[in-house]
Amino acid sequence: MKSKRILEVEKYVQDNETVSIEELTEEFNVSINTIRRDINELVKRNSVKKVYGGVKSTDTQETQAIDYSERNIENYEHKKSIGYLASQYIKANDVIYIDTGTTTIHILDNIDENLPFTIITNSLDVINKATKFNNASLFIIGEKYKARTRSFTGVKSQSIVDKFNIKKAFMAATGVNINNGLTNAEIEENFIKQAVIKQSEEKYVLVDHSKINKSTLLTYTELADIDYLITDKKPNKEFLEYCQNHDVTIKTT
Repeated sequence: MKSKRILEVEKYVQDNETVSIEELTEEFNVSINTIRRDINELVKRNSVKKVYGGVKSTDTQETQAIDYSERNIENYEHKKSIGYLASQYIKANDVIYIDTGTTTIHILDNIDENLPFTIITNSLDVINKATKFNNASLFIIGEKYKARTRSFTGVKSQSIVDKFNIKKAFMAATGVNINNGLTNAEIEENFIKQAVIKQSEEKYVLVDHSKINKSTLLTYTELADIDYLITDKKPNKEFLEYCQNHDVTIKTT
């Protein structure tokens, strides 16, 4: 029974790439101590490795927080095209949130400089790009700068976001899958993302194909909770069917 469960835990981690201890205890209906013993056994086998608050498969590429400049290089042209497509949804007088990310930063490259609209963000790059707009209002979330992600966070960020009525939120994610939804690996940013989703009327997630069916440490919303997924390649059949059944519109470049 124990050996069978360990194999099942191993497969579950491999399928989801990164999972929390709490998730494993709920999935397999066992105690934290039991799961920790199973994990220790899998670590000995080099099947998984421990990460903060959870465990990660050794069969996958690194999906924890990677330096911003490194992520910005990956799939650059795809990210630009995704940003262009997302920009087509922004209209005059919209109140929008633009998340920190190497795909979301391209949204503002394609908008009329005279468009009247409101931008809310915690991204340094979005802030810098927003200065070119003649009729835009800009609100900045966060009081503490993190160089690795080029973003602002802070203890008051959630309460500030709660004050806004956001028409459209353009979100980033380091992984999107059916089981774990939209995920990222930075806990402070995760809190901001959760607050933004709660306050937004329309929710868009911008991810290139390498993020589909991937998962990292922290979930900030379920896949079924978003309205649009904008990507560069058509996802697999199971993913498409899930989105269709949950009214998630997929747009590809």
